[in-house]
Amino acid sequence: MPLVTESGKKYSGLENSKSPELCQRVTIFFDYLNEQIGFPKTDLGRENQVFFNLLLQSAYPEIMIDLADLIYVQHERPAVYLNFDHIHMNLKKDRVVLTESMDQINKKFAVLFQELANTIKDSPILFSDTRMIRLLSESYSIYLFQTENFPWDNPMEMIPTGLKNSIMDVATGLAGFRLIHDWPEDYPKLILTDNLPFIIMGLTHYVKLSGKTNIEILNIDFPDGPFGKRCGCILANKFLHHLQRSERKKFLQWAIEVLDTDGILLILDTDLEYQILRRAQNQKYCEKLINGYKETLVEIEENFCETLIQDVRHVGFDVSHFDFHEYEDETDAYSQNPGDNLSIKFIGLEIMANKI
Repeated sequence: MPLVTESGKKYSGLENSKSPELCQRVTIFFDYLNEQIGFPKTDLGRENQVFFNLLLQSAYPEIMIDLADLIYVQHERPAVYLNFDHIHMNLKKDRVVLTESMDQINKKFAVLFQELANTIKDSPILFSDTRMIRLLSESYSIYLFQTENFPWDNPMEMIPTGLKNSIMDVATGLAGFRLIHDWPEDYPKLILTDNLPFIIMGLTHYVKLSGKTNIEILNIDFPDGPFGKRCGCILANKFLHHLQRSERKKFLQWAIEVLDTDGILLILDTDLEYQILRRAQNQKYCEKLINGYKETLVEIEENFCETLIQDVRHVGFDVSHFDFHEYEDETDAYSQNPGDNLSIKFIGLEIMANKI
């Protein structure tokens, strides 16, 4: 049975939106997805089809952002929830007669939306479908360009002043949108790198919207960095904990080779993910984590912070600044259920190293 029915194609929730560009991509995306997947011809399949199309009928334009977060960037945006207030408002506006309580309907909507994301994520064909990636990444770009609603820390605070040569941000991820937005047009070239097509397409689209000409987007799979690019500064922000130690050594060797003399390597990182994985060995703790989040984490050595500063020095960098702090927090940022706090203790570090 089709994924999208005539009731879903009403897309009433998109009416009177201030972003027709985003709304257009919602309808194109689900029309295209309708050609790829559907519901089974069973009683449960028919029931799910009805509720899924009720969700589509009442969907808000930003549902594309929520879906993209779940499929492509859950590691950076672990806590993603449907905007039920917006959905309820649209259902009320359409005078939809509901046969179940709103709490029951919310649960069904949430399950179906998560299953949709999982279906795409678990299918190599759908996950890598260029058209779907483009629609979701452009939606992300348009939303951030129009709202400037950046949920990340300001990465410009890390950028040294007085740079004369290009700066490269390693595995930039979603923070690249904020960097593009804040990057002054009279600064040296900013090179943003990533290897995820969703990020590359989104950042490329955002650069075009910004009209800035001193920003370059490169598809790079570190630790294999590009040797043809000379840099005055390399920024590695919460990236190196994704690499095993041998890979980190390879990255550091690349960095010292491509940096100009007196060039700067800036590293900000934590062992947060290692600590979450360690605590997740406790079954109760593990069960509280957001579904699928644990699988996005990389297991590294226990003394990551110590070995990292050792390896930076060993490759030949002169460390001009090294600072670390231990943090302890109670947060639901990584919990499946809002308000269900998890205790987390981790180390954060800052390194500034110069090529001499």
